Amino acid sequence: MRLRVSALSVLSALSSLSALSALSVLSALSVLSAGTALAQREQPPPAPPDFSGMVVFWTGALIIMALMGRVIFREQLHERRTIRRLIHEIGPFFPEFDTDALHKWVHLCAPHVWHGWRVRDMSGLADFATPAFLAESAAAFEQAKHKGQRHDARLDRVLKIHPLGIYMVGSGPPPMDLELMLRLESKGVDQVLDPDGAVITGKPFVRQVQHLWTLRHDGRRWRLHRVVEATDDVTDLAKRPPAPAVAFWKRPPTAPGAEESA
Repeated sequence: MRLRVSALSVLSALSSLSALSALSVLSALSVLSAGTALAQREQPPPAPPDFSGMVVFWTGALIIMALMGRVIFREQLHERRTIRRLIHEIGPFFPEFDTDALHKWVHLCAPHVWHGWRVRDMSGLADFATPAFLAESAAAFEQAKHKGQRHDARLDRVLKIHPLGIYMVGSGPPPMDLELMLRLESKGVDQVLDPDGAVITGKPFVRQVQHLWTLRHDGRRWRLHRVVEATDDVTDLAKRPPAPAVAFWKRPPTAPGAEESA
């Protein structure tokens, strides 16, 4: 009996202690919560993110990229303008300026040019070239013959034709005295050999080569005026006098009894 009473006393004492401990913990938590809330209210709100630095950085980067692009891709920009003029402005009124007609003309002319290099004779281009081109080619062939050099030129095919610019080189009226510069990407063997057969320039195998063709218009059709190897971009196209608007163009009169060339 006494043991039972003692056990009950101990249990009641423990219950009292547990209740006191719980009250202490709750009071402590309430104090901490109030303090935490007060501390949070006293802290300043976070500043909004500032994007001004990023805006300035990317704006400057875009401006620099645009300026560099106009310098680096100058030739490509002129090509796009020239193609638009040939297709939309000039081609509908002067068919030989249309890009399809130009491609056909170049594909007909290119084999004669490469054959002329190989045999040192450009007489097959009499209907395609200007007298200046024929004379310059004959002088270059004579000089190469004197040195004992041989031009091994074998065209496989013309890969791509890039119209770079169209501009005036005389008083006109256009289309007379207009020049059109083309960049030709071709595939073939193009090498110059010395008298012993050693390669001076070029490669003895089929490869891609690029040339700059200058076509000059005589008022009725195109004629090849110059061909040089393309070693770099053409950077002076903007300095050349542009072709005037088509409204100012005029075909030259046909002489009585003369047949107009095709």
